Amino acid sequence: MKQKNPHQTQITEAGQIVKKGGVIIFPTDTVYGLGCAAGNKKAIARIYRLKSRAGHKPLPVLIPSLAAAFRLGASLSLPGKVLVKKFWPGPLTLVVGTRTGKTVGLRIPEHKLTLALLRKTGPLATTSVNLSGQPSARSIGEIPAALIRAVDLVIDGGDCPLRVESTVVDATGSEIKILREGYISKKEIEKILKNV
Repeated sequence: MKQKNPHQTQITEAGQIVKKGGVIIFPTDTVYGLGCAAGNKKAIARIYRLKSRAGHKPLPVLIPSLAAAFRLGASLSLPGKVLVKKFWPGPLTLVVGTRTGKTVGLRIPEHKLTLALLRKTGPLATTSVNLSGQPSARSIGEIPAALIRAVDLVIDGGDCPLRVESTVVDATGSEIKILREGYISKKEIEKILKNV
């Protein structure tokens, strides 16, 4: 009989590692992610160093549910609510305001393994697994060996199904801004928001 979740042991281990401030590599529906606990500044700084990522580029946060977004203090504009209803879970990262006055990019991935992981770890500050400016990894074989050696755990979930980064939309105001066109096209987003 097949196990319901063959990655359960690794997911449990990942939960412990993340809670202790570790950094992990894991699959999503779009590309492989490099992640840590969303509130751990030390671990986030480590991810920036590992990727040689510019400090002014914030890390988006993966969450398991809309309820988790509200627990983080997210405030959704009307266009944001429409996009969430249509594209979550899925390849849409939505930049929203929070109760603290700051903004955060949030996404619910459409990937069973990633969702199970997020339920164990809590929200993950994450970025694609690659050195800054290089292509994102869509399978374990595409991840630089130096990054694999540098993290605390690697979860191999096979090839990522969509193989393209998420589309990033700023929905902090009444007018949306597309910051990065990824799997969801600008045309598709504009069509959804036409009557909003």
